[in-house]
Amino acid sequence: MRLRPLDSRDQLVLRDGRSLSFSSIGSPAGRPVIYCHGAIGTPVEATIDLERIVDRAGVHFIAPSRPGVGGSDPQPRRTILDFAGDVAELADLLGLERFSLLGVSAGGPYALAVAHQLGARVQRIALCSALSPFCMPHRTPGLRRRIGLPLTALAAAPELARMLGNAVLPLLAEHPRLITAVIAAHAAPGERARLTSSREGSAASTSFLDAASGGVGGLIDDFLTYAHGWGFDPSVVGCEVQLWHGACDPLVPVEHALQLAAALPNCRVFVDPDEGHHFFRSSLGQILGALVDGGGWSRGGESAALRAA
Repeated sequence: MRLRPLDSRDQLVLRDGRSLSFSSIGSPAGRPVIYCHGAIGTPVEATIDLERIVDRAGVHFIAPSRPGVGGSDPQPRRTILDFAGDVAELADLLGLERFSLLGVSAGGPYALAVAHQLGARVQRIALCSALSPFCMPHRTPGLRRRIGLPLTALAAAPELARMLGNAVLPLLAEHPRLITAVIAAHAAPGERARLTSSREGSAASTSFLDAASGGVGGLIDDFLTYAHGWGFDPSVVGCEVQLWHGACDPLVPVEHALQLAAALPNCRVFVDPDEGHHFFRSSLGQILGALVDGGGWSRGGESAALRAA
C-alpha cells in the first residue's frame, strides 16, 4: 500500500537524481537549524506549537526526510555518512553558510555524521534521546525485553518485517489510534497521559503515517543503517554538542547519552530525572533556545545540567 504524504513538502532533486523531501517553518532570516528526525519522522506539520516555538527562538527550522521516508526517494546500500551529502546540497540550495543541527533519537547519529563531514559549517548540535554507536539499539544494556525482542527480530528478518508492516498499514491508516496506543505503551509511565491526549496522539500517528507513505521499507532500511555501525568516531566531532536525555527513557536508555558524553570532546549533558523518550516533545522550546544561544537549561531555578568535558 502507498499512502499519500503530507502536501506541504518541498522537493530538492539531488545531484544523483534522487528527490529529497523537506519542509521548513520560521523566517528565512532566522538562525538556521536543520532537524534530523527520529525513527518515525516528525514533519513540521505534526510538531505541536512549532510555529510559536521557532518564532520565539528566532529560528528558521528546516526538516529534511531521510531516504525512503516521508516522500524522499530511497537510497539502497546507503550509510549514515551519505546523508551528510544530502544535507550539504540542501544547505547550498537555501544559501546557508553555517547552521546548527538538532538530532532526535535515531536522528542523533545523522546529526553527528553531518558535523563530521561538513566541519566548520556546523555551529552547534543538540541531541535529544539520541543513540550512541557503542552498542546496537536492540542490544543496549538495560533495554526492556518487550522492546529489545521485536527490534532483534527486525534486525534478523527485515524482509519479513517489511511484508508484515505493509500488510497492516491500511488498518493503521483507518484506525490511527492504534499507532498512538502502541507508542504510549512503549513510553515512560509519566509520559503516557500526555501521549494519549488528542493533540499528541494525532501528532504521533500523523508522523508515522507520513513517514510510511511509501511503505515501511524506508523505516526498516533506516533502522538497519544506524544499527550496523556508523562508519566514523564521534570523538572527532569538535563543535559543541548538547546532550538532552530523559533518565526514564525505556527505548533509548540513558546509557547512550553517558557513552556519547564520554566520547565527545566538547559537550554538555542535560538529564531530566522524570522524562522518558518523548523529552523532545515536552521541552522543544528550551532545547532550541539553548541550541541557538549556547545556554543551558534550568527548572525551578536549579540547573539540571551535568557537565561532561
